[in-house]
Amino acid sequence: MNQNQPSSEVLTVNEIAGYLRVSETTVWRWCNSGKLPAFRIGRSWRIRRTDLEQHIQHGVAISNEFDPATP
Repeated sequence: MNQNQPSSEVLTVNEIAGYLRVSETTVWRWCNSGKLPAFRIGRSWRIRRTDLEQHIQHGVAISNEFDPATP
C-alpha cells in the first residue's frame, strides 16, 4: 500500500477543523459522539480523508444547529 495515495490519507482533528472552518473542540465533540466517521490512535482522533468527503457528500448533518427531528 502506498502511503502517499490520497485515498489512504488520514487527517488529524486540527486538519479537519481547518478544512471545515470550525474549532478543534467542535471536531473532537463530533468524533466523540459518532457524528464523524473517526477512529482513535492512542488518545488522538483521526479520520480518513475519503471517509470525511463521503460523509460530506452524502449530506450527513454534523451541525447541532438543525435537527429535523425536533419540532
